Amino acid sequence: MKKYVFLLLFVCSTAFAAEPLKDQTTVCDYFRLTQKEGKRQPLALETAVVKFTDAKKQIEVDLVAAVHVGDKGYYEELNELFKTYDSVLFELVADKDVKLDKKAVEKKKETSSLSGVQSGMGDVLDLAFQLEVVDYTASNFVHADLSPTEFAKRVAERGDLLQVLYRMMIHSLKKSGEGDENELKLQGRLLGTFFVSNTSLALKRLLAKEMVNQMDDSMWIISGDEGSAIISDRNAAALKVLRQRIKKGDKKVAIFYGGAHLPEFTKSLKNEFRLKPTEATWIIAWDLTRDKSARKTQ
Repeated sequence: MKKYVFLLLFVCSTAFAAEPLKDQTTVCDYFRLTQKEGKRQPLALETAVVKFTDAKKQIEVDLVAAVHVGDKGYYEELNELFKTYDSVLFELVADKDVKLDKKAVEKKKETSSLSGVQSGMGDVLDLAFQLEVVDYTASNFVHADLSPTEFAKRVAERGDLLQVLYRMMIHSLKKSGEGDENELKLQGRLLGTFFVSNTSLALKRLLAKEMVNQMDDSMWIISGDEGSAIISDRNAAALKVLRQRIKKGDKKVAIFYGGAHLPEFTKSLKNEFRLKPTEATWIIAWDLTRDKSARKTQ
């Protein structure tokens, strides 16, 4: 199993437990595995909700990290959270007047290879597909992404496809020799998941660990050191919508995007919008215990 499969989870996130906020600079700051002290087995994969505020202007912008397949309850909890915002800016390379009702979601699964893979991955892992559970028809949901035409143009201008392939080759060369043994161990653990009573749970635990371990490498492959259409240009489109919503008078806004986008958003909210990170909270995205009822963050 090649490590680059985890790029698919990015390109493209009960009660909340607050904890002291660190300076978010990498993708890994928005995802974590929790486990009991002294135990190796993870309890959950969790995603962050990071609050940025300007006390004088009384503006709050929350970065809500997303994974595109997760527990159904995870997305249901996000639906409840999203009701508390004036607007929720969401990612989707689509025309601006897109309506994501059930019929549109089914069509996207049929016509989009990425959506099809993500949906199929959800079936294998006993997880739900984001587009099927999140209520994108809510009145406060606002499309904040590039159109397919704009995205294709930016990808071509930047040469993203060749750049991604180049960085994958460079990364593979750096890891060649030193990673063969680890690759064999990973393949062995993957094979072992098919010989246990709960294959989906075992596979989820394995993938959660590998996903967290490979996040920063995957981020570099996707975006490099100079940015990319996949990340930077789509972020710019979302920030343009954010400026519009603030100008219209919205005081509490969520940016609901995949984790790979959040480090750049963090810098922009600090440097351009002069917002300060004040609080980080965590939501269980993948319950990695056998007890599906145990969803509260420990």
